[in-house]
Amino acid sequence: MAPTRFERAGRRNRFTARRATVRAVTRPAEGVIRVTLEGPEFSDFTSAGPADHVRLFFPDDATGEFLFPVPAEGGDGIVRPEGATINRDYTPLNPRPASDGGTVDVDFMDHVSPGPATRWALAAAPGDEIVVVGPRGSNEAPTDLDALLAIVDETALPSLTRWLADIPAGTPATVVVATPRDDDWVRGYLGTEVTALHVVRPGTALVDAVAALGPIDAGTFVFAAGEAGELAAVRRHLFGERGLPSEQVAISGYWKRGDVGFDHHTPLPE
Repeated sequence: MAPTRFERAGRRNRFTARRATVRAVTRPAEGVIRVTLEGPEFSDFTSAGPADHVRLFFPDDATGEFLFPVPAEGGDGIVRPEGATINRDYTPLNPRPASDGGTVDVDFMDHVSPGPATRWALAAAPGDEIVVVGPRGSNEAPTDLDALLAIVDETALPSLTRWLADIPAGTPATVVVATPRDDDWVRGYLGTEVTALHVVRPGTALVDAVAALGPIDAGTFVFAAGEAGELAAVRRHLFGERGLPSEQVAISGYWKRGDVGFDHHTPLPE
C-alpha cells in the first residue's frame, strides 16, 4: 500500500516508571517554570514525537505522602500503587541521550490558582524527586507537509514548541492560540519559527478564530490541542465545514473544564 500524505513514523518505547531527580530549575519565559529532570533510569529514555506525553507523579504537598508506580518485573510495564496518586500529564521537552546526561525538561505554566503540579514546580529545587511514567510510544511529525497550522490553548504551547522544532526547517507555521498573554510573550516562548500568529483573548471562542482564517490548503497539516469542549467545536469545523481528511489533522483534548481527572485519551465530545 502506498503511503498517504502526512505519513508519521511511529515507534513503541519501553514503558516504565523512572525515578527522576531535579537537576535544575529555570525560567525560559515569564510565568513558565522549566524543570530539568535526570536520573540513572533515564539512560534509555526515548521521546521521538512532538505529541508525546509523560505522566508525572508528585508527593502530596499537604501530607508529604508520595505514592507512585514502580517498574514491573522484567522492566517493561508498571505496577500501580494502592491508593490515590497525584499525577498530571506533560510534554517532555529537549530529551537528551545518556551520552549527554540523560535529561529531559518539563515546562509548567504558572497560573493564578496553581494546582498540585505547578505548586510542586514553584517550590522545586535541585535534588527533589518525582516519578516519570512513559512515553508509551511516539509518532514523529510529518515531513511531507507544505505548512503547519496549530490551533492551541496555553496548555499545549510546550507541545507546539516540539512541533515547530520537528517539522522541516523553513516550513511556514500559522499559530492560533487562546491565551491572556500578549503577542510578544507568545512569540518569545515559541521562537522565531512562527510565520503568522493569531492570539485569541478570553471570551472569544477558539473555533471562531479558526473560522476566520483563509483556506486551509491540502498540503497544510493541522495540530490542535487544548480544552476538550473548545476542541470539539474546532473538530466539527475542520471535518464538517472545511471537509479536511482525518490524516491531515492531529487533534487532542488535553483537559476539560470542570473535570479535574480528565484523561486526554478520552474522545472529544460530539
